[in-house]
Amino acid sequence: MPIACLLVSTLGLACELAGRPEMHSRPTVLGDEAGRRVQEANPAAQHWQVRPGMTLREATAYCPPLAVLEPHPARAAEARQRLVAAMGQVTPLVDDAAPGIVYGDLRGTGLLYRSPGEAAERLLALAPSGLQPRVGVAGHRFTAFVAAHEATPMAYHDITCEDEAAFLAPKPVDCLPLDDESCRWLHLLGIKTLGGLAALPRAKVEAQLGKPGGAAWLAAAGADPTPVRPISGEGETISESAQNEPPLIGRESVLLQAEQLLSRAVRRADHRFVRSLHLQAVTDTGQLWQRTHILKEPAGDRAHLWLIVRTHLNDAEFPGPIETLTLTLRDLTHERGRQPGLFRDHRRQRDHLEQVVRQLKIRYATPVIHHVVEREPWSRIPERRFALADYDP
Repeated sequence: MPIACLLVSTLGLACELAGRPEMHSRPTVLGDEAGRRVQEANPAAQHWQVRPGMTLREATAYCPPLAVLEPHPARAAEARQRLVAAMGQVTPLVDDAAPGIVYGDLRGTGLLYRSPGEAAERLLALAPSGLQPRVGVAGHRFTAFVAAHEATPMAYHDITCEDEAAFLAPKPVDCLPLDDESCRWLHLLGIKTLGGLAALPRAKVEAQLGKPGGAAWLAAAGADPTPVRPISGEGETISESAQNEPPLIGRESVLLQAEQLLSRAVRRADHRFVRSLHLQAVTDTGQLWQRTHILKEPAGDRAHLWLIVRTHLNDAEFPGPIETLTLTLRDLTHERGRQPGLFRDHRRQRDHLEQVVRQLKIRYATPVIHHVVEREPWSRIPERRFALADYDP
């Protein structure tokens, strides 16, 4: 079955360049949040030997006309969701592999689209055009990824199953899903193309590179067995968001707003239980802070949920004043309450208590719970009759 790959190779940088078309041809990089290293580089900067991970001082030494842009993770996160949503409108089998790389299995879409190329055109029409996305379509996942790299922005490249091996043969081995050391080893052996690697016996490649080498050999031969792993379907979600003008600075104001959002979300949940909750804060400069908490057992008590939210917010180090605060209750259940047993399960309560004691001991590296034991019950001195001992279940 054909597999489509929707690709934006440098998603964070593409988001910053979306509103600046005049900078597409200029050497440009995206700095990291600390403002010290190169996070992403466009082709013009790579032509000057500027690579991700390089310090900004080294990059400007290699390329004097280099332009450095500040990252806005919130924009990149929103763009990633839009790419996934675009693929989801073409096929329900969507794999969000990495930021800017989305795979879709086109099986079962033959009644909607006459050819894989028509599905690719539909995908390009749905994707944000400002990000300059590209689409590759092939019978295997790795081939679709390489085809997307070969395509021009806002265009697609369709490779048939019969032509996959010939299409991949002249491509460099650096595009394989291997670490830098393995690629360097292949170069030392004089193996620089995928066709050269596919010409070797698979057993010998696996003997040198292990299991990843066998997977790379299959990918180079145009027979990548890696399937499209669809995103697990989430249950019903309830999201509440608030815009702040001016942005929130004090922690007390953030807690107050989060409490209001939780009250509205719990009210909408109508006493149903939730399995996880998600907190997200976007600063006035586009920085992103987010936390996800998965509950051990579904809960619907507002007091219990507020304790979790308050703990995360008290421990948070926000990257700046908060402009948007969002709270999401995920995976709502159908149950609205629980019927307690007629008899109390003392054994279950004791097991739960012992588990909590073990967690406290691991956290503080010393016993923090004690219990009273008999020492000299026959003594006339009360202090000698009992003593405190470490409780170690």
